[in-house]
Amino acid sequence: MKRPRPSVWWISYLVIILVTMGLWFLLQGQGSALMASLAYLAGSIGAFVWLLAGLVWWRENPWVAKIARILILTWTAGLIAGFFFQLGYESAAIVFTGAWGMAVAFMLGLELLRLAFSPGWAVLGVARTLLDEAIRMKMALIFVVMLLLLVPVLPFMLGGETRLQYRLESFLTYALTLISTLLAAMTILLAARTVSSELTDRQAFLTLTKPVSRSGYLAGKWIGIMGLNLLLLVVSGVGVISFVKVIERTPAMDAADFIASKEQVLSARASAEPVPIDNSALQFDFEERLKDLRLRGGDPRIYGNVGDPITQVNPAQRSALQLDALRQWMTIAPRNSTTYRFTGLQAAKEAGPTLQLKFKPKAASAASDGMVRLAFRVNDRPYANPLPDPDLFGRPIPLIRNNTFHTATFLTEDIRDDGTLDLTITNTGADVGQSAISFKPGEGLELFYKVGGFETNLAKGLLVMWIRLGFLAAVGLAAATFLGFPTACLACFLVYFAAVGSDYLGSSLANYASIPRDEVPWWDKIWLTVGKLVQHLKDGELYDGFKLVVRLIGEGFTFVVPPMSKYSPTPLVAYGRVVDNSMVLGSLVRIGLVSTGVVALFAAFVFGRREVAKVTV
Repeated sequence: MKRPRPSVWWISYLVIILVTMGLWFLLQGQGSALMASLAYLAGSIGAFVWLLAGLVWWRENPWVAKIARILILTWTAGLIAGFFFQLGYESAAIVFTGAWGMAVAFMLGLELLRLAFSPGWAVLGVARTLLDEAIRMKMALIFVVMLLLLVPVLPFMLGGETRLQYRLESFLTYALTLISTLLAAMTILLAARTVSSELTDRQAFLTLTKPVSRSGYLAGKWIGIMGLNLLLLVVSGVGVISFVKVIERTPAMDAADFIASKEQVLSARASAEPVPIDNSALQFDFEERLKDLRLRGGDPRIYGNVGDPITQVNPAQRSALQLDALRQWMTIAPRNSTTYRFTGLQAAKEAGPTLQLKFKPKAASAASDGMVRLAFRVNDRPYANPLPDPDLFGRPIPLIRNNTFHTATFLTEDIRDDGTLDLTITNTGADVGQSAISFKPGEGLELFYKVGGFETNLAKGLLVMWIRLGFLAAVGLAAATFLGFPTACLACFLVYFAAVGSDYLGSSLANYASIPRDEVPWWDKIWLTVGKLVQHLKDGELYDGFKLVVRLIGEGFTFVVPPMSKYSPTPLVAYGRVVDNSMVLGSLVRIGLVSTGVVALFAAFVFGRREVAKVTV
């Protein structure tokens, strides 16, 4: 038999598969289950024989040889997984199959990336070369192998005795943290290594003598790293979704646990904060606080003078006074009640059957057992737990532990037609010595409702991770243009840890040395800080002056480094909170355009003026 051309062979193979599937669906629809099974079996045998014949005919073709190796290894992996399954090691079979599936997806994706970087543009040529270099480089390959092995293992490291909700939350937290950390480390090491090694080994001379500019050389390196990161994020995302399905099939503790895993983890939920039914009470409290500060001689530059309009207040201080009034409103005295209204819930009525109220009551003086006594009324009706659990259904709010987060479930049918829901909370613990109860504004009392699915939320979270990796790739390339590999790595990891821990770093700097408060105008803040430094030096307080200088340097560093902790999707995805479009857009602008753009311009400026023959250390 004369062998067909490779294109004809592939098209014929696809036609056999499509015809087989079409016949199977057609016969199934006509109720001929036996004929459908026979057609499926015959088509499968024909497709297998045709595929095997093509692999033999075109074994000298590089693409066919690669596909043949992948298929042979896949069949071998399937046999090994089946062997484990027959021996009763179902977990080992799933881990082995998952790891090999992710590896195959990575290999196929790598070929597609090489194909995408094939056009004869010099920048894409540099990107394609970096891909090949990354696979040959043992350092980068170690991170790839760790990622492909550890993600499938994580589901079986979680305790099966815990609630299904907690197992899913733990897996998502560990998996996404692992993906983010491994890819960040790989990106920094690969970016720093690829430029510094080519400059040290004089390989860059060959590239830069070709029709590619120095900025194009760096751009090609960045595109190659980002292409590899995109592939690994896609493969990891598919792996996470697959193993979430595996965990989801494991038994739940009870019906409430099963519903919680669906509604509170495997979803994308937005939150609504309470507002007063009548805003005049909060406004009156704010005005009284402002009047009292003015009468007690508060700084006129901050609070205004007695008799001035309310608008004659520093914006930062106005926000602080409003926050104080809000805290007072969210405090409930013993035997008192407060009604909180949640608005904008029209979409929640159609999105899902339940709502989740997350609340954290804090009593300065709780009962001797450490429990808090509360009573809920929803739209003027006593609260009754709607979860289909014999121990919970129809019950009111039980005794709850003080200063701890709790969740109460409501039905979306409680939402009025105008999208509002009223919740009245009563402090019922006066008889056991319970003091006033407060809820922290912003996170102490939130109502969550479903706005999307888990898969879309995960995809947006991985997109934010990819944008963050783009900044790290730019930092690594920029550092390698004027530093040696070890020094460049140290500088990059310093930037990475500062960006990830920006919240902690900011609070630590604030506690280390004091500067004028935020409510002071920024121009006054500068002069007051300089004056404070001069005063320290005049008084001989050198240590305090040194701390102030360190604080100013740290403030400048944290201002330049992007706040990655602000754009962290891991806790949102793991706990079923929506990665909203504002976060994606904010990370794109703040990290992807501003920070990455500034670093890229710096790298192009330094590399464009560097003598490439100069040795760096």
